[in-house]
Amino acid sequence: MKRFLVFLFLTPIIVACSPPADDAPEAPQVEMAAVPEAPQVEMAAAPEAPEPAAYYEFLWCEFGENYSAESRDAYFADFNTIADSMTERGLASFAYAPRDWESEDFDALWVNRWADKETSVQGWAEWQSGGGNEKLQADHPDVLMCGQEAGTNVFGYTTYIPKDLPATFSVENPPYHVDNLFCTFNEGKEPEDMRAYLRDHYMPFLDRYTAENPDNSYWFAIGVPDFEPMENYPQDFNWLNYFTSPEEAAAAIANYEKETDLQNQMGEIATCSDRALWNALPIRIPPSAT
Repeated sequence: MKRFLVFLFLTPIIVACSPPADDAPEAPQVEMAAVPEAPQVEMAAAPEAPEPAAYYEFLWCEFGENYSAESRDAYFADFNTIADSMTERGLASFAYAPRDWESEDFDALWVNRWADKETSVQGWAEWQSGGGNEKLQADHPDVLMCGQEAGTNVFGYTTYIPKDLPATFSVENPPYHVDNLFCTFNEGKEPEDMRAYLRDHYMPFLDRYTAENPDNSYWFAIGVPDFEPMENYPQDFNWLNYFTSPEEAAAAIANYEKETDLQNQMGEIATCSDRALWNALPIRIPPSAT
């Protein structure tokens, strides 16, 4: 029952890659996805390699025969109870459900955000030693089965956040919008070329966009895979876009699609997949964020 999609980390917005897919297959809508708030990094302004802002993990999930919005929410509640009993490491978790498309690999994604990989390793060790997944499966049989094995159905990304999270962005009225593109560098191009593109072209575009749309909620993230990419998901990086609502995102994408020079400049550096659209909702917001 695998209907998920490509993942990781990143929204139908003013992203700097390829245009959105036109005719993605229609899929059942699942309110299962959310976007995390992350520390900010001055990536675009720095000529040298920036420091990462967070470590994101994407878990492939399948829905069981007992899956429903109610059983899902009960599952989430018990997950939070278990997480509350563990060492506090600032874990944030979100759910991403494909919007208007399906995947043979999964039905939805569970997204964890950690401060860094070391914190992730510590958290997973405690989770596994305490039998966290076993407890959830015993108490909520055939509801939601999510990946537990790194590199197979759990995929980690060292993640950079070039743009400050705007005060207008909120996950309080889900679903909020996420879209992502998997990108590979063109021959002869490197991360330094992407940093120059962000600094000289994309960030100035965002400044103009914000001046014209001061209430916009857009932010974005770039994740570098901490695993060997699969043949069917080639990538050097994952570009993710976030908006508070799908409606705002749709308008922003239309705005971005008029920026042909900006898209061509990005296309000289990297080749990206079609934009995948997600409905997102929060599962866990760390105590430090509330």
